[in-house]
Amino acid sequence: MTDNDLKKLNRAELLELLVEQSKKIDQLQAQLDEANRKLADRQIEIDKAGSIAEASLRLSGVFQAAEEAAAQYLENIQRLSGEQEKVCARMEEESKKKARALLLKTEERCRAREREADAYWDSISDKLQKFYDDHEGLYQLLQHSMRKPEENKSE
Repeated sequence: MTDNDLKKLNRAELLELLVEQSKKIDQLQAQLDEANRKLADRQIEIDKAGSIAEASLRLSGVFQAAEEAAAQYLENIQRLSGEQEKVCARMEEESKKKARALLLKTEERCRAREREADAYWDSISDKLQKFYDDHEGLYQLLQHSMRKPEENKSE
């Protein structure tokens, strides 16, 4: 519309025109706000992408450090396991030596007890033989009295 056309309009028409223009301005303002919001979101996404790239690089460093720590941990476990095996082998050898020593000591004590028992029984046998020799007459008397009465009559 030109200026002449505007002059020909009455007050109500001008107000209507102003209201329409106001609606268009509000609509355009809303579109502008939406476009600004989308632009800001896109900027945030771009910033995030940069941040994600940085975070990714940082995380790769974290992952590398974690891998190194895990490798070191495994090395320590293997070293400790080897040391533990050596300690166990040494303790097993010491236990075997102690067991052999105890076995030898026990065998020696058994042989000593056997010698004592043999000596005791030899002593008892000697005493019994002496008693038997000293009392041979009593032995014969007992033998004679233990016979059956029929056997005693025949003598």
